[in-house]
Amino acid sequence: MTAQRRTAGKSPAAAPESAPGNRGKILATALRLFTEYGVDATPTARISKEAGVSTGTLFHYFPDKDRLVGALYLSIKKEMAAAIRNNADPSLPTKPRIEKAIRGFIFWGMTNPLKVRFIDQCYNYPGIGEDVQQEIYEEFSWMEGLMQTAIREGLLADLPFEFHGTMLYQIMSGILSLIGSGESGMSDEAIIENGLAMLWKK
Repeated sequence: MTAQRRTAGKSPAAAPESAPGNRGKILATALRLFTEYGVDATPTARISKEAGVSTGTLFHYFPDKDRLVGALYLSIKKEMAAAIRNNADPSLPTKPRIEKAIRGFIFWGMTNPLKVRFIDQCYNYPGIGEDVQQEIYEEFSWMEGLMQTAIREGLLADLPFEFHGTMLYQIMSGILSLIGSGESGMSDEAIIENGLAMLWKK
């Protein structure tokens, strides 16, 4: 009787899909598999198996593969945006502030190569929803304002933010690639300095 009362008084066990850490395990496993095999070649069944969860648990968090890709992309973009923003000292003039922001990305990218690779893989991925794109835009909206200031100060050519944003990301990716390859014959700092110089209006 006592045992029955104790059993009855216990809180019900958490459903497997809501167990703490499952969402993070799925995202971490997806990142590893996507960057190793590609997004298209990685089925959700393999992600759930290697994450140690059921496919039902995966779909509890992410109703389809595009939602999983979008959630991972958004989380990494937010992390990247924070690294850039936190390194951009607002007390600095425009040019050094932008350069500090870029260095924030480079240092983050050097310690997170898989995340950078995944961002590159998803650059034109058609399954990223408009809601995710809007959240990402909001994360980087302060950078648009900073670039507009740089245009007014004559530091950048008077071109749309989309142009500058795309070119800036290509420069940052190139810097990371050269540093990672170790084949340029230049020091890391020399690569960064010369890469930054390409950004500014001559």
